[in-house]
Amino acid sequence: MSGEATLSFRVTISFLSMVILLMFTSSQLIFAQSSAQQLPFLTQKESIKILSPVTTQNATVGKDLIISGQSSDDVVKNCSVSVIVNDIRPYQNAFARGTEGMDDFSRWEFALSNNYTHVIEGMNKITAKLLCESAPTRWYSVFVNGIPNLSNVQIAPPQSSPIQSVERSNVSETNLSNIEESGNNESLIQSVERSNVSETNLSNIEESGNNDTSLLVSILAQKNPIARGDIQNTTITVTDSAKRPITNAEINGKLIYPGNNFEKEFVGKTDYNGKFIYSWTIGKKGDVGPLTVEVDASSQGYQSSFITSSFDVVDSSESSKDNNALGGNLDLHIPNSELDFVVAGDYGCDSKTRQTIKDMVEQDTDLAFALGDLSEVKNPNCFFDIISKLDNKDKFKIALGESDTDSNEVRSSSRFSDFVRHFDLESPFYSFDYKNVHFLAMSTGKSVFIPYAPGSAQYEFINDDLSKAANNTNVDWIIVYGYRPLYTSPTIHPSTEILRETYAPLFEKYGVDLVMTSHNHNYQRSYPLVYNVAHSREPIIKDVNASYYSMPGVPIYVVVGTAGNNLYDFRGQAPFMVTQFRETGFLHVNITKAEQNVLTGTFHNVGTGNYDDRFIIVKSKSE
Repeated sequence: MSGEATLSFRVTISFLSMVILLMFTSSQLIFAQSSAQQLPFLTQKESIKILSPVTTQNATVGKDLIISGQSSDDVVKNCSVSVIVNDIRPYQNAFARGTEGMDDFSRWEFALSNNYTHVIEGMNKITAKLLCESAPTRWYSVFVNGIPNLSNVQIAPPQSSPIQSVERSNVSETNLSNIEESGNNESLIQSVERSNVSETNLSNIEESGNNDTSLLVSILAQKNPIARGDIQNTTITVTDSAKRPITNAEINGKLIYPGNNFEKEFVGKTDYNGKFIYSWTIGKKGDVGPLTVEVDASSQGYQSSFITSSFDVVDSSESSKDNNALGGNLDLHIPNSELDFVVAGDYGCDSKTRQTIKDMVEQDTDLAFALGDLSEVKNPNCFFDIISKLDNKDKFKIALGESDTDSNEVRSSSRFSDFVRHFDLESPFYSFDYKNVHFLAMSTGKSVFIPYAPGSAQYEFINDDLSKAANNTNVDWIIVYGYRPLYTSPTIHPSTEILRETYAPLFEKYGVDLVMTSHNHNYQRSYPLVYNVAHSREPIIKDVNASYYSMPGVPIYVVVGTAGNNLYDFRGQAPFMVTQFRETGFLHVNITKAEQNVLTGTFHNVGTGNYDDRFIIVKSKSE
C-alpha cells in the first residue's frame, strides 16, 4: 500500500472514531436529560439552617442556650424540626416560630436546658434536622465552644465599697461589669442575692423596682370520675401573672392514691404553650376515692408555685353506674330528651368503619351525621353499603369533604354527583330545623368547585340563614357542621384561615352553640372560644371549665374525624383545646328541654365501649 493510501486510510479511521464518539456522547446527554425529566423529585430539595449560635461562637457551660434557625417549611409542606446536641439521642422537638403559627417551621427555636443536656467545656456539636413527608431529610450543624461559667466565681468587692456581700451565682458578666464600672461608691446596697435570676429579669427588677415573678399553675384531669384500669391524662399549665405561657418550666409532681397507701412521682417540662401532659394507667386494684395530684412548678426568674388537685377513682361497676346516669354504655337516651344524634367524619371502608356504623345504629338516634370525606375511593358504593342501615334522607345528613367535591356538576360521573343524587341534595350547603334545633351544613371541600370565601353564594346563604335562625323564637340551639376545622391542635392538617376569619365572627354574632368538623383523623374539643381579631390563630377562652358550661354564648368547636380512617398523631396540644386523643368512635349528642335547655356531648370509643369525653352546655329557656 502506498504512503498516500495509508495516510488516507488513517484519516478515514480517525474521522469515523470521532463521529462514533460524538454520537455516544450525545446519546448519553439525551439519556441524562431524559432521566432528569423522569426523576423530578431529585430537584425537590428542602433546606434548614441554624442562625444562632454560629460556628466558633462561645457558649457558657451549664447555662441554658437558645438555638434558633430557619427552614424552607411552611404550613402546607407538613415538615417538622428537631435538634440534637453532642449526639445525645433522641432528637428533641423544636418549636415553630413562623408567622403562620404552630405548623410553620420557616422560623424555629429550641431551648437547650439541663432537662435534656447542657453545653460542655470545649467543642460542642449542634445539629438541626428537617423532616418532611415529600422530600429527603435535611441536616445542618454548627460547632460552639463551651467556656467555664465565670459567674459562679465569688468576687470580693473593694474594701472601700459599702457593699458588704454579693452572691453572684448565675449573674451575667455584663451585669457584673455594670456594677463594677458604675463607680457609685455611695450605694446603700448591703447585700444582693441574685441566684438563679436571668439577665432579663434582673434588668426588669432593677428598672421597675416592682416585678411580679409569681407563677400561675393549673391542673386539669381529663376524666372525673375515672375507673380503675383506665388511662388518665392530666394537663398542667404554667403561666406568669399576665397569663402568658411559661416555656420549659420545671414540673415536679406526685400522685397520692386513695387511702394514702401508694404514691408515685413524675417530672417534666412545659412546652411552648406552657403545658405539660402526664398520662398514666390507674391500677386495677386498691382503694377507691379521691386521688390527689400535687405539683411544684418552677422556672428561672420566678417564684416556685405549689398546687394540688384531685379527681375520684371508682371501680369499673361504679363507672358503669356513672355512665348509666348520663345514658349508659349502650344507651344514651335521657329522660325528657328533645333530640338525640350521632356524628363523625372521615369514613374509611374497612372493619373499623363498619364497627363505628354498627355502634351508631345501636344508639337508635333521631339523626346521624357524616362530616365529609365520605369515600376515600373513587366509587362511593362501599360507603352507601356501610351506612345502609342508617340511610334515610330524613335521618342521615352529610357534609361534603375534600374527596367528595371532585366536581360541581350534578350530571357527571363524579363522586360529587353520586352523593348529591343519592342524598337528594338541592345544594351541597343547606340547613334544616329539627324540633328546637337549627342545623346548618357547610361544604368546605375543594373551594375551586364550591367556594366558601366572602362574597360567594355559600357565604351569602350562611349569613342570611344564621340571621334568620338567631331571630327565630322556636330555635333554642344552633349547630353548624362541615369538613375543614376552624381551630385545631398541631397535627396533619392546619386550621383553615379563610374559614376562621370569615365565619368565626358570624358564629358569635348569631349565637352558634356548637361547630362540628373533621378533616383531621382524631378527636379534639375546645373551650368556648371568642374570635381574636388581632391574632385569629389564638382565640380567647371564655370559660376555662373542663366540661360544664353555663350559657357560654360563644361556640365550642369539636373535631370528630374518627369514623374509621387511619388516625393522625398530634404534635402538641393547642392551649384552647380542652382534650384531644386518637381513637375511633363518634360523638353522641343529646338535647333535653325541661326547666333548662341542656346539651350533653359524649365521645363513644368503639374499641373499648367507654366514653372518652363528656361535656355539658346549659342554657336558660329565656336566653
